Amino acid sequence: MDTSLTTDKPSAVRVVMTFIMGMMAFLTCPCHLPILLLLLSGTAAGSALAANTGTALWVLLAVFALSAYATWRLLDGGARAREADPGDSRAHRE
Repeated sequence: MDTSLTTDKPSAVRVVMTFIMGMMAFLTCPCHLPILLLLLSGTAAGSALAANTGTALWVLLAVFALSAYATWRLLDGGARAREADPGDSRAHRE
């Protein structure tokens, strides 16, 4: 079987989705809540965020966990697809 035409590059959609999910994970990280409070101070969103800090923390934590997991799966998917290639010697490891 000729595998010279196969590429190890991920598709453009996977690259874009990985970037979007990674940025979402970065922006919704609960450790960034104080920064968000400072940036949004004086706005209606900042006022709502300051009044409901505990709820905002839990929502940010949930969104962060889901987006971080999605990013990890998207990044790991390319490696898993390469390992499933029949010509790949790493697929025979036990």
